[in-house]
Amino acid sequence: MEFSFKNNSNPLNLGLGKILAAAAWMDGNLKDNELERLTALVLQMPNISFEDWRKLKIYLAYPINASEQNAIVDDFIDKVYNKDHQSIAWKSLIHILQADGVISIEEKVFAHELQSSLQESAGKFLRKLKYFFFHAQIAKEPGWKKKLEGRDKFIHEFFDNPVYFIFRKALLNEDFIVTQSKPELQKICLLAAILCWFANEDARIDLAEKDFILETLTDICGLNDDVAKCILEVAGAIDVSELQLSQLTRSLRDATKEEERHQIFTILADMVSIEKILTTHECECLRTVALYLEIRKSLWYKVMEDINLKTTFS
Repeated sequence: MEFSFKNNSNPLNLGLGKILAAAAWMDGNLKDNELERLTALVLQMPNISFEDWRKLKIYLAYPINASEQNAIVDDFIDKVYNKDHQSIAWKSLIHILQADGVISIEEKVFAHELQSSLQESAGKFLRKLKYFFFHAQIAKEPGWKKKLEGRDKFIHEFFDNPVYFIFRKALLNEDFIVTQSKPELQKICLLAAILCWFANEDARIDLAEKDFILETLTDICGLNDDVAKCILEVAGAIDVSELQLSQLTRSLRDATKEEERHQIFTILADMVSIEKILTTHECECLRTVALYLEIRKSLWYKVMEDINLKTTFS
């Protein structure tokens, strides 16, 4: 952009520039990208002189309050709008906005929108103008997130670890003694959910599988009997889909070290072997768990070899 270095100012440029600035500052805040856009718009004015730019820069520097906004609009009406410059004003604004690639709108529609708002109030006029030259950015802004209420606030927490979520609620109604930390309990609940999913793969959890899970929760995880039974009851009652099984396994992977994950996978393999039959579906799901837990190939081969010795593949 090259300035015209004439000393005289152009009233039309000054009037339009102030209007653009007032519209941009309408909400009392101007983001960096909006300020850059506003500066670019001002510099698109036809034959803008260095004197015009010097006088307009102060309006770009800091917010324009309500009284200044009204004064700027009144000045625009007096010196531009009512001086037989209506058509020139709208054409100039459209030229400025189109040159910057902001809008593509018919002049008649643009003029009608602004004239209608100008007749109502200065504020409405400035807001309408701001919409026109910032609407491309406004459209890209993400919608305001509605404040979540009730159970909606906990939906992500529930899907990440539903057993722990419900177990925590149960703790409020039971006189349990829990010595484990929250992260430890979260890992245990994830393990219980995965064990119950595999135990329930044939649509039922039999007594041997329940005993195995309880023994794991008490002997290996260190829970007392009451807490272990509560977690088993919660884990067994939750309907976990295959999709959610993957999510639970990812959550468990993120919360554990490699050594823990290998121990967990070995425990899972032992439980799968209880019924002496390994279905194709169980095998595929076991492979999925191994993948998400990032189990070493050597352990996978060893586990599958042990399962093969204990079970019949079906």
